[in-house]
Amino acid sequence: MGKMTVDLLRRRAEHNEGCLSDLKEIALHQQDLEKIEVVGDMCRQLEILYLCNNYIGKIEGLHHLKNLQYLNLAVNNIVYIEGLDGCEMLTRLDLTLNFIGDMSCISNLRANSFLETLHLTGNACTKTPGYRAFVVHTLPHLVDLDGEVIRRSEKIMARQDEDEVTEVVNDESVKVREEERLKQELISKGIDPFPPKFNDKGERLYGHTPEERIQILRENEESEYKRKNRPPEPGSISAIHQELNKKPVKLTPEEEIEKYGRLLMRNEGKIPFTFEEDGDLAVIVTCEPGKYISTTLINVEVEMNFIRITVKGKVLQLPLTVEVSPSLAKVERSAITGQLKLTIPLAPHVLEERRQRRARFHQE
Repeated sequence: MGKMTVDLLRRRAEHNEGCLSDLKEIALHQQDLEKIEVVGDMCRQLEILYLCNNYIGKIEGLHHLKNLQYLNLAVNNIVYIEGLDGCEMLTRLDLTLNFIGDMSCISNLRANSFLETLHLTGNACTKTPGYRAFVVHTLPHLVDLDGEVIRRSEKIMARQDEDEVTEVVNDESVKVREEERLKQELISKGIDPFPPKFNDKGERLYGHTPEERIQILRENEESEYKRKNRPPEPGSISAIHQELNKKPVKLTPEEEIEKYGRLLMRNEGKIPFTFEEDGDLAVIVTCEPGKYISTTLINVEVEMNFIRITVKGKVLQLPLTVEVSPSLAKVERSAITGQLKLTIPLAPHVLEERRQRRARFHQE
């Protein structure tokens, strides 16, 4: 699914050096967008906005675009005209090949007093008897409808047939809303209102609805993902290249013991360190991760039989020959040199064993 992000807007605004605050025109066609986001907040000086050939289902988020003059939403999934009240300077609106069936929503464009050109070709509402007369009468400021200039005689006839046309439009609106209600009722019951259909060859057939357009998009995305992530054939050049460039898998201590029978000493980042395990009371480790390495990039893990220090993803692992008390470990870092110091007290039973050993030695 394509998502309208600030990064996408900056990439499409290269002609304005990526600057969005004073951007006048942007083309976001064929980006697989399903929702209008960000653009209304980030590009408030827009005059021309191309959003054609996407999967947008609702006109929203454009109320800040006071200077918008031309909006192209052709070939999308729009079913209702709304959300354009704030576009005070809108003069051209293209909604060709959408799914607008309820003609009553056209009255929402009365707020756009500068609107001169409107394209609704390819929408279900254009098949309603009296469609053109209704639009001409509802939007008296309109100059061009579906590429044809509105004549003065049309406006007079539309005014004369107002009652008859309005009745037809209202009946059609009721029918459209009832169809939508039934569809939502089926969906709420877990029934697919558009079950898959196949031809004689077993090929999938798709209808022309917003839901089926979205379904086609999902299937295309899945096919593209499988194509890009398909494993190379064994023995091919791609497979050999992938094997040579494969990063080694980092084993957990448990996996390491299972594989090698013991924990290994590792220093992936070649960090200078000292390790004192023969002290009377504690194990002391010092290392030099770097003076300017942020402490947030350093992770210290102390267990009874090993110490693991991770610096920017590189591991320094030190196996221990004596057991320690991880809960009593103390970690310090020098603010001047950046040196890291770990002081880990020995386990109580180890201290007791050493005390008894020293006592026997003195007795002898």
